[in-house]
Amino acid sequence: MRLFDDEESRGARSGGDWQQHRAHRSAGSGPPQDEVGVLALASFVLVRTDEVTVAVRGVTAYSDGLRLSVVVLFADEQRAEDLDWALRDYSRSPGRFRVGCAFADGRRVTTGRSESPEVERPGDVTPHLVLLSSNATALTWTGEYWLWPLPPDGPLVLGCRWPDRRIPETLAQLDAGPLLAAAAASTPVWESGG
Repeated sequence: MRLFDDEESRGARSGGDWQQHRAHRSAGSGPPQDEVGVLALASFVLVRTDEVTVAVRGVTAYSDGLRLSVVVLFADEQRAEDLDWALRDYSRSPGRFRVGCAFADGRRVTTGRSESPEVERPGDVTPHLVLLSSNATALTWTGEYWLWPLPPDGPLVLGCRWPDRRIPETLAQLDAGPLLAAAAASTPVWESGG
């Protein structure tokens, strides 16, 4: 059995576009687009109330950072209306949903800290936590966050806070070791030089 009919070849590709991508990529802005990433951690519930549940749906490791998939599940569709806007990083509400991380060396980062994106400077290793994308349905909101740089070995604390939903600061401690091992396994799919 064959699933696809043969098509005409489009010719060989050099992979040269990836050299340009690597040369101009800002590591703090998102994962390397030439890596698949390695699933480093499966889902866990961070906090659950009668109205809402906040969970980490998974952590994917890349060579220089972590992609965190955060999901919010609502018990009541009417209470979930228009919350996609309120959950975004740039919301100004003091009771807004926020996510944060603390590294073993004391560095920490949270969403909703400033009105404009962080500017990456050469040699700067101040952690960045960037909302890459979000999606909302009637009863869920999913946010994809980029955490850069990789945390040092030791405990990594993930947390959230959402006063508007009566969720106090809630923290979960993870071992960074498996995340770092997964990051070491994530490599570009094409070698430099094509």
